[in-house]
Amino acid sequence: MKEQDLAQKLSGYRLPKISNKLRFVFSIFAATGLIILIGAFLGVQPQRVYQTYLVNFAFWIGLAQAGVIFAAVYRLTNGGWSDNFRRIGELFVAFLPVGFLLLLIILIVQSQIYPWVNDPDPKNPVWLNSTFFTVRILFYFIVITALSVYYVRTAIRPEIGLLKENGQYDESFHAGMSSKIIDWITRGWNGYQEEYRLSTEKLKILTPIILITYGVLYTFVGFDLLMTLDPGWYSTLYGWLFIISGFYSAVVALAITGYFIRTKTPVGDLIDKAQFHDIGKLMLGFCMFTGGLVFSQYLTIWYGNIPKETGYLIVRFHEEPWAIVSTLVLLLAYFVPLVFLFSKKIKQTPFALFVLGIFILIALWLNRFIEAVPSIWTEVSIPLGLYEAGVTLGFFAAVVCCWMWFARIVPVVPAKPE
Repeated sequence: MKEQDLAQKLSGYRLPKISNKLRFVFSIFAATGLIILIGAFLGVQPQRVYQTYLVNFAFWIGLAQAGVIFAAVYRLTNGGWSDNFRRIGELFVAFLPVGFLLLLIILIVQSQIYPWVNDPDPKNPVWLNSTFFTVRILFYFIVITALSVYYVRTAIRPEIGLLKENGQYDESFHAGMSSKIIDWITRGWNGYQEEYRLSTEKLKILTPIILITYGVLYTFVGFDLLMTLDPGWYSTLYGWLFIISGFYSAVVALAITGYFIRTKTPVGDLIDKAQFHDIGKLMLGFCMFTGGLVFSQYLTIWYGNIPKETGYLIVRFHEEPWAIVSTLVLLLAYFVPLVFLFSKKIKQTPFALFVLGIFILIALWLNRFIEAVPSIWTEVSIPLGLYEAGVTLGFFAAVVCCWMWFARIVPVVPAKPE
């Protein structure tokens, strides 16, 4: 196939322009979250807003980052079952720079989230120190975000350069951020065949680097963002549980996004039922794996019976109102999906995976909520209401809009030269 024909074909694999109706809906979501956040700065329920902001940041940044890591794992294992889902994961990179900016809000209001900022822990004054905390959090996210952006840039550079070289970007891409991103990706262009070769060679080196970096840094992200909310509690397994649950949410998000592409875009027929069957098997695998880690952490703390460790579980599983939420998380995130995903028919039915995936994502969000909020919320009632919904919708809109914007630039179906 000639490069010009390939470029024209790839151009058809990009998402169409977002409709005005959908743009309006996401604008409302984003505006709602922003208004609630501004209200918190002005003194309107700051505790509720800041703690749910932290929950949403941890959930959505973990999901987006794991989407990129999914693509890297797929490449490292020489996966061949669906390059389409690999590309869906790569496109989540668009949220990571935005997520880094959202992180700054947490660092600004950390004194109202983390109890040890105003009341230092005498047993751990070095690690639980505001300055050191800020420096290391920034280090984690600068490194992993920069590495992820460079990794995806390397992966998509041949296609973006080919599209630009053959004039497949219309006038809407010739100004603003889209134009700058395209120019940055294709700087120093050497032709499609050569760029594809260079990309392949670079990715052989970058892929294991990003996976190792992710495993190390996101372990500490879990420790610092959420486990330090309760300075008296610790779990050496929690870092890996934070990573794997984030990966589980990313796999579910891939299935949901795949259904959206299949039903709402012209390229939907390129994601067939066999590919959904495979992503469904991954959902089943990570459902079992994540649930196993949850049980392993519980079992270790239970038989150790150390007061500093058991208090964390007692509050969440034996005290109201948190016990209800914890039970829902266990049912909706692990037991119910396990039952349905054992069915081959369900795994081969895109709509069934879509519906099940929505319930799983809600449960995994509640899991982040129950990990964080009981450590700092002192009132009797569960803080779940308009404030939490508004901030969550704002983050959701940010993730979806970033993904869809990038999918207008990058083909959702990757190509290879003949």
